[in-house]
Amino acid sequence: MPEEPAPQGSGVSLGDILHTNLERSYVAYPIGITGLEPLIFEADLVPNFSVLPRSWHVALFLTPKIILRMFGQKSAPVQTPSYMPRLTTFFWFDESATGPRVYFSAAFLHHSNGQEGAFYNADGSHNHDTGSFGTNYLEFAAYAKFRQTSPVLGWSSLKLEWHPRSLENKELRSTYGNLRLHLATTIWSHLGPYAADLSVGFAAIFGEMQKPTNASTLLARIPVAVKYVIRPPSIDVGFYAAYYQGQDYYNIWYDRFISVLQIGISGNLSAGLDP
Repeated sequence: MPEEPAPQGSGVSLGDILHTNLERSYVAYPIGITGLEPLIFEADLVPNFSVLPRSWHVALFLTPKIILRMFGQKSAPVQTPSYMPRLTTFFWFDESATGPRVYFSAAFLHHSNGQEGAFYNADGSHNHDTGSFGTNYLEFAAYAKFRQTSPVLGWSSLKLEWHPRSLENKELRSTYGNLRLHLATTIWSHLGPYAADLSVGFAAIFGEMQKPTNASTLLARIPVAVKYVIRPPSIDVGFYAAYYQGQDYYNIWYDRFISVLQIGISGNLSAGLDP
């Protein structure tokens, strides 16, 4: 989802622009509204490593992403994290004095939970504790900013996510929704000297999909996410608040519809980007 707007003026670099649209890490306290198990915290760790020269019209990022949830249970366990490494290529064809106004990306991604147990329990429910979840998929995206100097309606992205049936666990082929469309935009940014980003994202999940255990399939098919981050000048960690509703994104837990409010901190873990 788009996050931080590129600085204004002629000093804008490719790093600034890619930094705007790279996913940022967060650690947050989730306030579950619907469908979420009691949690102590959720952490989304997203280190982005840039591995190509900055002078090219292409950038390659290796991102070993992990999502962790610490459950509010005895011994406070971290159960079956989401391992989500990806390799992303960004490319563009034209640049203005302040960098490209439109650019694109193609990515190969993996999502699994590191387990090898049976997918289903004896009663047919998902085995959340040890059930094996795994899929490999492709993502194609376009990014655009139509108002270069305005703090309103900043960078927007349109992404197509495709999970080929041959690259995912057989249990997911008719239950997960293997084709997804994502639209996200920065609605408003900047609060005086502070970087204050308000962004919203919508998705549509197509294909065969399992009905959630606690809601209608339609609700789970249309995830909605709203994020707000505010950071002091020259500091890359700031206050983070978010709301999400839709299919649970935590690997094998996708059999539930969740709505959750998150309060915490967010920051950038990118290496190889310009300051």
